[in-house]
Amino acid sequence: LGVGLGAAVLGAGQMVRPRGAAAAYPKFSFKKDMNKNRLRRLDVPEDKYSALGTNGLKAFEIVQGAGQMAQVGDRVAVHYDVKLNGKFTVATSRQGMGVTGGNPYGFDVGRGPGQAGGAFIAGIDQGVVGMRVGGVRRVLVPPELAYGNRRVQEIPPNATLVVDLELLSIKQGELLGINSSAKAS
Repeated sequence: LGVGLGAAVLGAGQMVRPRGAAAAYPKFSFKKDMNKNRLRRLDVPEDKYSALGTNGLKAFEIVQGAGQMAQVGDRVAVHYDVKLNGKFTVATSRQGMGVTGGNPYGFDVGRGPGQAGGAFIAGIDQGVVGMRVGGVRRVLVPPELAYGNRRVQEIPPNATLVVDLELLSIKQGELLGINSSAKAS
C-alpha cells in the first residue's frame, strides 16, 4: 500500500513517507470510544439509585436518552453488561466491540423470562421500562429478579447483579405478533 507513490516499506507496519506526501495519506485513528469505557467504570453509590417499583429494583440514569420511551409491549434492542459485585462482567452483548460492536440483545418488554421473546432475567425486562432510546441506565437487580437461589455459571445463589443497559432502538409491537392489548377477532 502506498509503494507506488514512492514510499519505502520498512516492515511490521512502518512506512516512510516521501517529502510533501503527507496529504496523500489519510490519517487513521483506531481509538476506542473512551466515553463509553469511562461510563462503564463509573462507580455509583447505592444511595444515588432510584427505586423502580416496590420489588427492590433500583436504577441510576447514566445518560438520559432523547428518543422514544420503552413501555410494556414494545420490542427493544439493548446492549447489556451484567456484573457480579459491580466489578466482574459475567455476561455482555458487547463481545467483539473492536470492529463489530457486539450483538445487540432484543426482547419483548413485559413478556418475562422463560417465555418466547422475553428477557433472560426479570430485572432486565423491568429495568428497561421508562428508558428512552439513546439512554444508558445502571440497574441493581435483586436476586428475586435475577437467578434467585440458583447458581448460574460463575454467579452464586442469591446474588445481586449490576446491569448496565443501553437502549438502542424500539419497534412497536411484539416480536411474535402476540400483543396482549390487541383484541381477538
